[in-house]
Amino acid sequence: MITADHVRNLLNRTEGDATLVLLRGRVEVMECADADVERCRGAMRIVSRRDLVERLGGDRLASGDLEAVAAELDSIVTHQGG
Repeated sequence: MITADHVRNLLNRTEGDATLVLLRGRVEVMECADADVERCRGAMRIVSRRDLVERLGGDRLASGDLEAVAAELDSIVTHQGG
């Protein structure tokens, strides 16, 4: 399940190209380049920080907004069979 903490952690990562992924049943934030290494094989990319910031129009959200974004992302993953 994607939580507001996952979204907050993604938005707080300013270096590299951070991406929210589902890996072995766990949601994690990792660099896109990391997704290509052996330990990350099979990770499902949910959203990159860059794409999320663009979609939201910024990287500063209130707590309730973080919850809403997390619920939306969680719904997307559920419907994709993640």
